[in-house]
Formats: sequence, C-alpha cells, structure tokens
Amino acid sequence: MKNVLLINTSGEPAARLLQERSGIRLSVITTPGYRHFYRDDTDVTVVDTVEDLTQVRLAALEIRKRNPFEYVVSPSELSLQAGGYIRSYFGLTGPGYEVANAFSNKHVMKQRLAAAGLPVARFIQLAQFTEVTEAGALLGWPVVVKPAIGGGSEDVFVVHDEAEADRLATAELTRQLRESPYPQLAEEYVDIEAEFHCDAVVVGGQVHFAAVSRYFQPVLASVGALVGSYTLPDDHPDATEVRELHAAAVKALGLTDGVTHLEVLKSPRGYLIGEVASRPGGGGIAEQLLHQYGVDIWMEFLATSLDDPVTCAGIAPADHLIQYMLPRPLGTITAISSEEDLLKAPGVVHADVRVKPGDRTTGVVHSATFAGLVLLKADSEAQVHERIETLGRHYRIDVTTEEG
Repeated sequence: MKNVLLINTSGEPAARLLQERSGIRLSVITTPGYRHFYRDDTDVTVVDTVEDLTQVRLAALEIRKRNPFEYVVSPSELSLQAGGYIRSYFGLTGPGYEVANAFSNKHVMKQRLAAAGLPVARFIQLAQFTEVTEAGALLGWPVVVKPAIGGGSEDVFVVHDEAEADRLATAELTRQLRESPYPQLAEEYVDIEAEFHCDAVVVGGQVHFAAVSRYFQPVLASVGALVGSYTLPDDHPDATEVRELHAAAVKALGLTDGVTHLEVLKSPRGYLIGEVASRPGGGGIAEQLLHQYGVDIWMEFLATSLDDPVTCAGIAPADHLIQYMLPRPLGTITAISSEEDLLKAPGVVHADVRVKPGDRTTGVVHSATFAGLVLLKADSEAQVHERIETLGRHYRIDVTTEEG
C-alpha cells in the first residue's frame, strides 16, 4: 500500500487513474471547481486555492493524521509549486520546492536557463503592470507581458508601444492579469518562424524518452483559431536541435525524475527556449504520444511520482501523427460535426467530440479552449498540411452569440 497525497486542479487524468488504481491510499487537496473529479468516498479536502501554500500546508498537516502520505503528486500547472513545497516541508522524495519553482515560475526558470548559457528571449520581471513602459524602453517595443505563473496562454499580451501600455494599464481586458497574485514578466517580442514542443520522461537525471512535435503555427498567434501539432521523426533536423535543448534545460533546472513539456521557438536568431514544465502537456498531446509512440505519458508521470518502474520504450516512427484541436468559438453551439463524420476524413485515426449543441462557451478564449480532438496520420510534412486543410473544410461548428 502506498500512501499518496494528490494536490490538483485541472489534472483530470491523474485524478481518475489514482482513484482507479489498487494499492493506493489516496488523499486529495483540490479547489471547489474541481471537486467533481472525485468520488464521494475519496478523501478530499477543498481549499480556496492551491496557490496559497499556507492553506495547502495546513490541509496537509490534517491529512497526515489519517494518511501518513509518503508521496506527493502535483499534475496541474497551478499545483506544481504546492507539490514541491509539501515535499520539502515534510522531507519527502521527489522534486522539492526549489526545483518545482524553477519549472513553474517563468522568471526563475529563465534566470536559471540563461545562467546555464541556454538561449532565451530577453526578459524583465515586473512588480506591476505599469512597469511595462519601462520594460518596453529597455527591451524595445513590442514586448510580451504575462504572469510569471500560469499556462494555456491565458493573460498573455503583446504590447506594441507606450500608448498601448498606458491604455491596457486600466483596461478590463488586463484586469485579471493586473490583479493576479503573481509577479509579471515582460519579454522581448521575437519573430517566430516555427514553434515546437518536446515531451519527455526523465529517470535518474537522464532523458529516457523524448518526442518532438511542431505546432501548426506559433501558439500565441493561434489562440482563438486552430491549435495543434504534428510529430517529427527523430532524425529530423529540428527534432535533433530541440531534444538537445531539452536535455540541457532539464539539467539546468535540476529535475532527476519526472515528465516534462518543453516549448522551443525557432527565430532568425536561432532556437530559443520558451518555457518548460514538469508535467504532461495539455490539449491533445497525451493522446498524440499514445497513438504515435505507445507511450502513456500520464502513466509515466505517475510512475516517476510514485517511484514505480518506467515502462515506455523508445520507438521512432518515420511518419507523422497530427493532433488537431477542434476550434470552439465563443457562444452557444447550434450544430457540430459528429465523431462518425470526422472519422471519414482522410488520415483520421481517432475522433473525440467533447461538446454538443446547446453547450455555451463564455469568457476568454485561450490555447486550451477547444471542442474536441482529432488525430490524423500523414506520411510526409507536405501531406500533414494537406490533411490539416482537408479536415478544416470537413469540420463544422455553428454557434450563436444571441442571448436567450
């Protein structure tokens, strides 16, 4: 029997797998919006936010009275720091706070990467949004402004000049960023030729498995439109460069065991590390890795978290596996393609439609806003783009923004 504490928000696969697994005494710390991930008989403590480390520590102290947990699992972007903090606080195995902070706090992350001589865009930490004007003067306009902690391209803004910085300093659009409980980060704007992600399993400080994929277009430019990526063969020149950067980043940030998701930008200045997280990638990446490589990245994440054997093998397919995240515009859905219809498109091997007519989307669209996932096979990069275009014509979603 392994005694496990799960600190989680949006990491549904980890919640499901740990509840299904035998030989686990599971306790959970989560927030109200994610309580529905857990059965009534699961030991769940709800806190206002997992980002408040004092709340999490006090909850963990109470949980240890009934479950002397030996392992901490923290699978979501916002729970990474809490997981590291609790491991350090109780002297448990796994990434402590220093490592967790380096993989989740983008300012510290870029400091460590730059200190190790790795290529990153120039950056400045901001205490408040009004400092964007100074950052623009130092870095040059435009600048990219984002919270130091967060994911999904949420609250990320390209600010083009001082006048726009002044407007955004009081705009409703930036209110969530300005009121967030994190420092902010300003980075120089980089002309991006291509963006890649590398998803890997690290064991004993060595990269055990690493797969490189290319996004259809840079993620920031695709928010609200088509988001997805396709795998690259191991011997592809871009894949080779990205894997080397990944191995160096893991070493620089001090991870010995875990799963990583790295993003790399290709620019006129060469390859630049964007961000790297010590958790599985979001969107359709887990399904992409499973279908192309036979690697269940969530199972490997739990294995590295619980000191279980890692089972993934290094296979190297020569074709491409496309993960196509179905666009989901704001509004009420009136019609959408069925899974059966999507499976008729060329190359499609998997279709999962996650919304239905009558569902309504409100708020801010970010890179994790999508209606479902389609996976397609392609024999070449030219065919990748043909199949993306064909599926785009095949897919239908109708929405209305009218009230009532």
